Amino acid sequence: MNIRRQWRSFDFVLALAVCALSVFGIVMLRSAVSYSAAPVFAQIYSKQQFFFLTGFALLILTSVIDYHFIARFYVYIYALSIILLVIVLFLGPNETNTARWIELPGNINIQPSEFAKLFIIVSLSVIIEKYHDKIDKPWFLLAVAALIAVPSALIFMQPALSACFVIIVTGAGILFNAQIKARYVIAVLVAVGAAVFFLYYDLQKPEPFIKGILATHQFNRLISYINPDPFSDASYQTEMSLNHIGSGMMTGQGLGNGSYIPYGTNDFIFAVIGKELGFVGCIATIAAMFIVISKCLYIAYHACDTLGRLIASGVAVMMAFEVFVNIGVATAIVPNTGMPLPFLSSGGSSMWVHMACIGLVINVGLYKQKLLFEG
Repeated sequence: MNIRRQWRSFDFVLALAVCALSVFGIVMLRSAVSYSAAPVFAQIYSKQQFFFLTGFALLILTSVIDYHFIARFYVYIYALSIILLVIVLFLGPNETNTARWIELPGNINIQPSEFAKLFIIVSLSVIIEKYHDKIDKPWFLLAVAALIAVPSALIFMQPALSACFVIIVTGAGILFNAQIKARYVIAVLVAVGAAVFFLYYDLQKPEPFIKGILATHQFNRLISYINPDPFSDASYQTEMSLNHIGSGMMTGQGLGNGSYIPYGTNDFIFAVIGKELGFVGCIATIAAMFIVISKCLYIAYHACDTLGRLIASGVAVMMAFEVFVNIGVATAIVPNTGMPLPFLSSGGSSMWVHMACIGLVINVGLYKQKLLFEG
């Protein structure tokens, strides 16, 4: 397939959509830090521009290298993910008592838990594709569950509960799209329902069992969600977020209006959008995310093989879950947990991983077009 025909088949709509979201995110970050002249906030804004440009380069790179070639290295990809997650634990906790980042030269930190999302999508998709005839064998499903459990456990130890859930949900989504039998899906749903019921019952006790499993701040956030107290530290961010979104009303108070909220450049960027651009800005953001996720699902549905379908659907599931949790936290639908909003929140690892994921999805679509032209 010649280059002109390949570029003609390139999904520019998807690429432009994520670029538009990223640029919009940079604008909102600039607006979010406008209340302060502190150098650290200026660095967040300037770094995000660098992350976007390098992330776009990753999108192009992963879209033109045949995903079947990348899939050959699935063992090394999975091993690299585990190695990075182990390294970050050995580096020890930082001042916030978490061990999540590896410092690189140039004052740039990478977050292995973010890269684990991409690595698990690729490696798990390859394994399921290779042994698809055994997909309904209990021993194989247990093996897949173990492959998901190892990085999830390492991420949980950081602790990073939200990223742990992303890995689990993404892995489950890939398995579901591999068309496992309904009885396994029902069994998982029953288990999840039982776990939720146990959690609710457990939290009514004076000394809940779950308290010994979660980190202190995680437990406090869960309690504040069940029994909200606007004057507690655990509820402060959520209350601030709701106030920000509500104060924006229909069209918002305008960019650069001093939207101060803790983690407003990351976990609560949606609250900044709500205050400064109002209901219109929030709906437009959700609509843009819906377009991106829908395009991923469309490409997955029309993929030429099982591997392509699993990769594209895995990316769609991952981003849909992240969007739901991030916006859910900002609007008090789900308990407060740190989850970046794809392409909008600050952070290099998140930007690079999501850009690379979109590149892989475009790659899947390109290969389908290649077969059509060559057939």
